[in-house]
Amino acid sequence: MPYFFQENLTQDLFALSSEESKHITKSMRLKEGDIIWMTDGRGTLAKTALTNAFKDSCEVKTIERIFHDKSTLKKLHLAVAPTKNPDRMEWLVEKAVEIGVSQISFIICDRSERKHVDLNRLHRIAIAALKQSQGTWLPELETLSFSQFISGNSTLSAGKFIAYCDDKVQAREVGDIKLQHLDTIFLIGPEGDFTPQEVLIAKENGFQQISLGEKILRTETAALLVACWFAMI
Repeated sequence: MPYFFQENLTQDLFALSSEESKHITKSMRLKEGDIIWMTDGRGTLAKTALTNAFKDSCEVKTIERIFHDKSTLKKLHLAVAPTKNPDRMEWLVEKAVEIGVSQISFIICDRSERKHVDLNRLHRIAIAALKQSQGTWLPELETLSFSQFISGNSTLSAGKFIAYCDDKVQAREVGDIKLQHLDTIFLIGPEGDFTPQEVLIAKENGFQQISLGEKILRTETAALLVACWFAMI
């Protein structure tokens, strides 16, 4: 079914953006009267009818709205060190949105080779992935330092885990985790992994050390593995 993104779905009649209008008229060749489904990325799904099919400004009328409540659903917050290659971050955001990750924080660690993240571009990629997968919740995206992230989540009641390669003796296997909370936070480090000091700080703030297996995974691969594991449990 035709599926689009619209930030504000509170009105009964509204015009779509030029980008979405061109997609509707040129790519999909929809016409007046056709049904279009839309989401605002905040849980609302609206069934609408195309009332005017202008090339640069289509107009639709809302038929019904459905709200998808996620308050009782399990939620995964991925905290990932940005990769040196931005294409890998874009790929991760796309796949994480399709799978249903609730939030992605790009954390700048001591060994991070990339210190800047283009959140605007990643937001556009997230919207495209939400439309493609026909989801209703767009994950929050943010960038902050490792210490800011830890201090901001130190008191949260959530399952908190950190993947760390250098000390597998103390680490539990990810498959052995028994989740006790609806909310789960998972820390994934940079290419050079977390420093021992960062791991110590995380553990002092309630994070449990976890192993993702014997193989050394790329940052984005490790994050995707966690997202897939979480979606299946």
